[in-house]
Amino acid sequence: MPKTADELRLKSNSDLHKLWYVLLKERNMLLTMREAYKIRHMELPNPERIDRVNESMDNIEVVVHERNDAYLKLETGKSASPPKRKITSFAGFTYEVSASEHYGQPEVTGVKKEYEVPMLDDKAYLFQKLWKEKEHLKEQIRLQDEYLLEDPDRSENPELLRGLRRHFDRVEDLPEQVVARRRKEKQNIDKIQEEKAN
Repeated sequence: MPKTADELRLKSNSDLHKLWYVLLKERNMLLTMREAYKIRHMELPNPERIDRVNESMDNIEVVVHERNDAYLKLETGKSASPPKRKITSFAGFTYEVSASEHYGQPEVTGVKKEYEVPMLDDKAYLFQKLWKEKEHLKEQIRLQDEYLLEDPDRSENPELLRGLRRHFDRVEDLPEQVVARRRKEKQNIDKIQEEKAN
């Protein structure tokens, strides 16, 4: 079983340090075994052991970070986490990234500085507007489908029965009646265009 963060919080720093190296050796051994089994075209027995070791190591990192954070906040008033800043992508999405040091000025290195943009350009504004509309429609469809599934009157009244909304990603997946109707409409349009041309 992987070590949980609550169990690791009870251990001292030296115990966590020793446990980290034990887990590191275990992980290296398991990865070496996995490669050896791959070369022989065999499957590693209990491959979930690697996941357990990784989870335990992640939990150790969480606990150590908590302790460093508490110590630094007490001593300096600053957090142990790197500072974050907001930037805006070309599509208009604003998100946080960890601040990193630059080796030189942006003019010298050629790296463009990213900022949080208060006003979007026309393309990003239109994209954001359409994105919000799409997400809103998705939510409306989900709520409507939930309502249709939970409505008790639907089972008693057959006229209220209606299939849930279906989405088709490819033309080949469409029902045959729809494809036949579309084909007939296209033939009629082609015929009208030919008559106009003659």
